[in-house]
Amino acid sequence: MMPPPVPIDATLPSTPDVQEAIRLIRHYHERTKHYPGRYAKGPEGLDWDDQPAAFRDYGEVPCLPLPLPKRASAPTFAEVADGRIHTATAMNRDSIGQLFGLSLAISAWKRYGNARWALRCNPSSGNLHPTEAYLLSGGSGEIPAGLYLYSAEAHSLALRCRYSPDFTAQLAPHLPEDGVLVGLSSIAWREAWKYGERAWRYCQLDLGHALACLRYATASLGWHAEPLQHWKGSELAALTGLDRLSEFPADEPERPELLLAVGPIIGNPKKPPGAHLLSQLSEQEWQGEARRLSPRHDHDWAIIDQVAAATATSVVSTDRPCDSYPPPLHHADSANAFDLIRSRRSAQYMDGVTGMSKPEFFRLIDHLLPRPGLPPWGRNPALPQVHLIFFLHRVAGLEDGIYVLYRHADAAESLKAAMLQQFEWRPVQDCPSHINLRLLYPRNAQHLAASLACRQSIAGDGAFCVAMLGEFDAALKNGASAYSRLMQEAGTVGQALYLEAEAAGLQGTGIGCFFDDALHDLLGIHDDSFQVLYQFTVGKALVDIRIANEPAYLESDST
Repeated sequence: MMPPPVPIDATLPSTPDVQEAIRLIRHYHERTKHYPGRYAKGPEGLDWDDQPAAFRDYGEVPCLPLPLPKRASAPTFAEVADGRIHTATAMNRDSIGQLFGLSLAISAWKRYGNARWALRCNPSSGNLHPTEAYLLSGGSGEIPAGLYLYSAEAHSLALRCRYSPDFTAQLAPHLPEDGVLVGLSSIAWREAWKYGERAWRYCQLDLGHALACLRYATASLGWHAEPLQHWKGSELAALTGLDRLSEFPADEPERPELLLAVGPIIGNPKKPPGAHLLSQLSEQEWQGEARRLSPRHDHDWAIIDQVAAATATSVVSTDRPCDSYPPPLHHADSANAFDLIRSRRSAQYMDGVTGMSKPEFFRLIDHLLPRPGLPPWGRNPALPQVHLIFFLHRVAGLEDGIYVLYRHADAAESLKAAMLQQFEWRPVQDCPSHINLRLLYPRNAQHLAASLACRQSIAGDGAFCVAMLGEFDAALKNGASAYSRLMQEAGTVGQALYLEAEAAGLQGTGIGCFFDDALHDLLGIHDDSFQVLYQFTVGKALVDIRIANEPAYLESDST
């Protein structure tokens, strides 16, 4: 029986304490579920004249053009994914251009009739791109000291704030040695315009994709990208200028999300600047104001503001290190990382025929296990809290059916306790012993996968579809912002799936529309111990030849 709509809880405060914040997260997640007869609340129709601008623009500010990424300077994808880059590239404008060119840049323009739109290296729900990136430089890498917006549209750094020499000297101890800080933010309105209240989920998934993109790009340079997890949201907002609210449209807030130390040498975790140093930011030379993204707003999704405030509360860190694994199953050395990363596309349709081999599948899922120092997991990955339910349709040598991959050994007991007792949990023949893949239920699940994915046939037309289950209750014991980290982990897994699919000669696409509780019912989950966060499918894409491809920038990508 379909539950009634979950009403907005007017008693939930905008700046909640810890317990109120957790209650709000549970309320939001329940309210934004999709059901076969009722979808999460969204706009009843789309006003295309009101579609948000795809690129942040601060007006007439000085811009520093970045060199286009160069194919010849990129290693193979196998070297990147298998952790075989041992020499760091010098930090300069060329390598900064390579960093953004292989992570957050435009990868191509598409044209159909009079319509023209950009594709980017970092995927986004609905190609709406709520994620923005900022670079904070203390003068490293031929980038003058200051705060910059990365402009994907022009592949340049738009100066937001020029730092004085005195301020730069005081900021230096808080920056990585011979490195920079990269800040990621979200503009929820870009997603909410199309997806309504569920948009905040998609913003967090996109952040996970963007983080993964940056880590693949930094790995290709022999660098690191590590989140500064103990910096407060107010510190991130001050450093990125997002607390200067008078310079932004009030109904289009942009919120700081992550701050990363990026460079060849990260060193120990950097302490945030003190209040005295942050207070000096107002005395620096600020440039421009954020231009409006939409001419008007017909909807006010108040619950998004509530959940954003709730997840801004601090996390009580109880991170455990990830399990120890042997080196990953190696890729062939044929694909150049430049080609593979910049040619990645989100499939719109699958051919319903092409599958993959058992060794290819094992290699793909092996790279979804977090290993220290390998992209996209970072130097010290925490114990994962997202586990994978596979619907296998076309993997030669493996029986069709529903499988589980638990991404740390201790999760097996809690997953078994939460799910149907009739599941077989059968070990998979020939699967490497460190990969915890188990067959739950042998059956043809192709149509079932499509049905669960909001009746989208693409979920059943590939080699497999995967649903990502988060340890929901366990995560929230660490605070409301653990919900953000769960969603971002799912997005990170999604980006690994994208690139591993490309490495196997296939394509992937993220699926944000699915019937949450229908999947839980299928698995026998009747509490909040686990919740589905994201779905994904991998197969052979059908390409619409009516859509023209155009170069990403005025000159072709460097060779």
